[in-house]
Amino acid sequence: MYSLAVALPLLSALLAGVFGRFIGEKGSVRITTAILALCLILSVLFYAEIHLECSTVEVLWWDWFDVGFLHNPLGLYFDEITAVMLVVVTSISTFVHLYSSAYMKGDPHLPRFMSYLSLFTFFMLLLITSHNLPQLFIGWEGVGLCSYLLINFWFTRIQANKAAIKAMLVNRVGDVGLILGMILIWLTFGTLEFSALFSSSVFLWVSDQTLFLICLFLLIGAIGKSAQLGLHTWLPDAMEGPTPVSALIHAATMVTAGVFLVIRTSPLFELTPYGLLLTAMVGSFTAFFAATVGLAQNDLKKVIAYSTCSQLGYMIMICGLSHYSAGLFHLFNHAFFKALLFLSAGSIIHALMDEQDMRRMGSLLHVTPTSYVAIMIGSISLMGLPFLTGFYSKDLILELTMDRMYLSFVLWLGLMAAFFTAFYSFRLILWTFLYQPTSSRQVFQKAHEGSWNLILPLLLLIVGSLTLGYLFQFSMLKDLPSPMITSIGKWTPTTLSILGGSLSLSLFTTFKAGWRVYLSSVGMITYSFINAAWQFNYVINHFLVRTLWALGLTVTYNRIDRQLLEHFGPEGVLTKLTSLSSKNSLFQSGQLMNYILVFAFFLTVYVYLA
Repeated sequence: MYSLAVALPLLSALLAGVFGRFIGEKGSVRITTAILALCLILSVLFYAEIHLECSTVEVLWWDWFDVGFLHNPLGLYFDEITAVMLVVVTSISTFVHLYSSAYMKGDPHLPRFMSYLSLFTFFMLLLITSHNLPQLFIGWEGVGLCSYLLINFWFTRIQANKAAIKAMLVNRVGDVGLILGMILIWLTFGTLEFSALFSSSVFLWVSDQTLFLICLFLLIGAIGKSAQLGLHTWLPDAMEGPTPVSALIHAATMVTAGVFLVIRTSPLFELTPYGLLLTAMVGSFTAFFAATVGLAQNDLKKVIAYSTCSQLGYMIMICGLSHYSAGLFHLFNHAFFKALLFLSAGSIIHALMDEQDMRRMGSLLHVTPTSYVAIMIGSISLMGLPFLTGFYSKDLILELTMDRMYLSFVLWLGLMAAFFTAFYSFRLILWTFLYQPTSSRQVFQKAHEGSWNLILPLLLLIVGSLTLGYLFQFSMLKDLPSPMITSIGKWTPTTLSILGGSLSLSLFTTFKAGWRVYLSSVGMITYSFINAAWQFNYVINHFLVRTLWALGLTVTYNRIDRQLLEHFGPEGVLTKLTSLSSKNSLFQSGQLMNYILVFAFFLTVYVYLA
């Protein structure tokens, strides 16, 4: 049964991909959604069994490769971390499959799209249930491949092509880090299996420098996959794909893989204080940076995308403070309210005939009331207001950070990120639903809520965003110590969120005209800088890509390729071989007397030397 839960999405992908043209759009949607719903049921049962019995389940399929001392079986590993991730991935994937049946209706390539979604889910399940690091790497590369296929699903769009290629190339940097980490782990410990790697005695004789390098390489892999500062540039561009893809990537699959890697390899991180410090720094700076960028974005999906980047920063940050259960809990909660935000944003985009600019929306409260309620609940859960799902994990992360006063900069970056998150969340609600409509009258008159299969996932996610944080806090945080902070400090994150939301409401309603004048005269440079995401793309392209391009053109191409390799390469070698073979052919006279003479000469030399 445990193997079946992983194999079913692969079967779903094969059925929709191979037989899609025969079973049609409806058949592909029904089969894939039903199979994913079955996976969800199995995942909930597995979570209940593993959690209640506090057990670990290993399923060994067969020996994968056995080379010298390196032995790696192919199998599955289920513990409480895996069980939680199973529920997250299968639930969000099921909702996205159902939602896609309405959002992508009429697309001639719908069976291929459903096949890609199921394949995406399969590789993510393979990643989180992996028995060893090489098997994890297969799932790691698989989700990268599927993200490329899904972002580039509408392959006739140039921007979709560029975004997919960018996502693939930027993630290659993180993948190199993971590969180097795996190699160093093998050279150091002689194993790549999790059960053997995390035994209590294996770390006793390893130097601190080696452990730090291992954690550094693993962290680079997590930075690439989870879009942390420096390798985050692919995530906003991934919005070029269909909205269901954005929900799946941001809530349950691609970006959560990096956080899962850090949590899974936490015994290694726990032995390197400098590795933990670096992890906390990367997470806190990412949370702050992405929150500031979200203030100035006008694309509805990009605002939510940068909020994902910021929340992932919180998860990585708290892992750097050794509270991995809190990071996993926030990952679990974040999946539901972030999927709610993206799918409800897709409902609005669908209603407005693919319009994504918030400045061209307005007054949708009366046209799409269900989407308004969904985005409102998702936004205040993202802000961490009581007593929604996000409150139980996001505020807990900031409370736990208050215990580490020697890392005060991490705390202040997290608190400022919470303030900015509330600000841009209310800004999104105001522009989209409450201001006067700025879209064309024809588009506004045709706007309407979607069909039942588009609304039902929103309703289910609303329930999850309201209740799951409270229900699962007792089971997922049972081993977490209570933060020792004062009652005033405990409510600091909530207070800052309320202040950020209130400031947004006042600036964009009461002082709307004055706010625009202030921006035009004083803050336009800052606004432009933030709107351009701190100019990361420009800096990378100008200082790194151009330098490498010039180096490749002047040195690699002109000097090495055209001069050195062409001289000694295929043509040069071919010319020399032709000349040499022509000279050697002179020894082939065709006369038997000459051959006997040569044979006799070498035979005499051999006898003499022997």
